[in-house]
Amino acid sequence: MRSSTRSPLRSGVVLAVLGALLLAPPAVRAEGPDAETQAREHFAEGNLAYDVGDFDKALTSFSEAYRLKPLPGFLFNMAQCHRQLGQFSRAAFFYRRYLSLLPDESQAPAVRGLVQEMEARAREQEARRLERERAEQDKQVQRARAEAAKAEAEAAARRRAELEAEQRAMEARAARALTQPAPQQGNTVSRPWTRKWWVWAGMGAAAALVTTGVIMATSGPDARPTSLGNVSPLR
Repeated sequence: MRSSTRSPLRSGVVLAVLGALLLAPPAVRAEGPDAETQAREHFAEGNLAYDVGDFDKALTSFSEAYRLKPLPGFLFNMAQCHRQLGQFSRAAFFYRRYLSLLPDESQAPAVRGLVQEMEARAREQEARRLERERAEQDKQVQRARAEAAKAEAEAAARRRAELEAEQRAMEARAARALTQPAPQQGNTVSRPWTRKWWVWAGMGAAAALVTTGVIMATSGPDARPTSLGNVSPLR
C-alpha cells in the first residue's frame, strides 16, 4: 500500500540537495554546467511529481538527477519514493546508502529508524506474499481434486449408461426370439400323423395280416373238433 505520509526529513533533504547544487564548489561541478542544469531540472520535476503523488515519475526523475549529479540527498528522495510505492526492501536499501554518505550526522538516528521500519514492513510484506502463494496453491489443489472427482464421476456415468444400453439390447433380442416362429427346413410342411399315407398303409397291412391268421387258424386242413367224444375199446 502506498503511504501518503511525508517524512519530516523530506523538506530538509530537498533543501540540502538544492543548496548543494547552488553552493557546491567548482570541484563538485566536474560534470560541467550542462549536467548540473539537467540535474536541477530533473530534481524540480521529481519534486513536483512527488507532491502530486506520482511516485513512479518522481523516482525516475530523482534517479536521473543522481546519475547526473550523485548527491546523497537524491538517494534519500529515491528511498522516499520506494516507500510510497510499497517497495519496502528497495526503500531500506536506499536509506542505508544515504546513511553511508550522510553529510549531516544529526539526521542519522531518524534515518536509521526509517531503515528499521522498512525492514520490518518488508518482512511483513514477504510473509503476506508467501501466505497468498500458499492459499493460491491450496486453491489449485482443491480445483485439481474437484476436476479429478468430476472426471471420475462422468466416466462412471458413461460406463453405467453403456451397461444399461447393452442390457436393453440383450432384452430386446430375447423378446424378438420369443415372438418369432421356429425356422423350417427346406419347403417341407409338417402335417399331422393322421394325414400321412404311409401311416394308413402300414395300418392296412397289419390288419390284413391279422385277418389271414384268423382264417388259417379256423379253417385249415388240420382243423379238428374241439370235442373228441367217446372211444370204444372193443374196436
